[in-house]
Amino acid sequence: MKCPGQDSRYWTFDDIFDVTCLTCGTVIEFFKDDPVRICEKCNNQVTNPKLDEGCHKHCSSATECSLFK
Repeated sequence: MKCPGQDSRYWTFDDIFDVTCLTCGTVIEFFKDDPVRICEKCNNQVTNPKLDEGCHKHCSSATECSLFK
């Protein structure tokens, strides 16, 4: 069973969004559970500004969660 927060069946349009690379200005598409993406134009590592790690503090399966590995 997938965590409801990571299960894309429960996502909304706001869970997929664009972030601008601060190095070159390229627009990068993020999914809410992407911790990091690499800019295809300049290879800059861009972190997800909307990543919510709140569930990690209380979830019994946090150590196995793919979001935090």
